[in-house]
Amino acid sequence: MIRNQVSVLFGALAAVVGAVALAADAKPSFEALDKNSDGKVSLNEAADNDALFVAFKGLDANKDGVLSREEFAAFQKDKPSA
Repeated sequence: MIRNQVSVLFGALAAVVGAVALAADAKPSFEALDKNSDGKVSLNEAADNDALFVAFKGLDANKDGVLSREEFAAFQKDKPSA
């Protein structure tokens, strides 16, 4: 009986860990990152997502210091989905 309960608990824990790992890799939406709703994602706003923060300078095609929807779309296209 206890062995079955432990087995069920470990199974549930594995499911939670898997869900957290998937959520960490999930693509953020432009709207979720654009905290001030100005239609751009700044480097400060991009800091909420490690992969986007690292890729930011390469994605900023016109080098204006922010990502437009179009520039952000390149990140969404290249980043594998969860």
